[in-house]
Amino acid sequence: MEEDSELSRINARKMRELKRRIEIATAPKPPKPVEKTNQELVMEKLYDRGDEVLNTAYSYYPKETPIVVDHLADYLKKNPKTEKISGGELLSIFRTIGLRFSLKTSIKVQEKGKFIDLADKFKIKREEEP
Repeated sequence: MEEDSELSRINARKMRELKRRIEIATAPKPPKPVEKTNQELVMEKLYDRGDEVLNTAYSYYPKETPIVVDHLADYLKKNPKTEKISGGELLSIFRTIGLRFSLKTSIKVQEKGKFIDLADKFKIKREEEP
């Protein structure tokens, strides 16, 4: 009888251990924080047409731009309090290292509460002249 009670205690202990392992294995695990890519990190710090400059750089220089982005991301990781980077500053960085490209720009003027292209304004003035 004594062996039966000891055997049942051992079985009960093993069953508790198995239940604990099953609970641990089936418990939902907290999601691991997804680390941002270098491009996402740099994009977060851009403003004032910075995203447009970066996308244009990728289209002109698809091999070189990721290298520049990686260096910028490393700098931003080491200096998290860095101010945001404007589109003009980013364009200046690319030009400084010899990657030259142009962006589509337009000049708009306000007339009667609407913004119109400067070229369209000149067209209107020419049409109005006799």
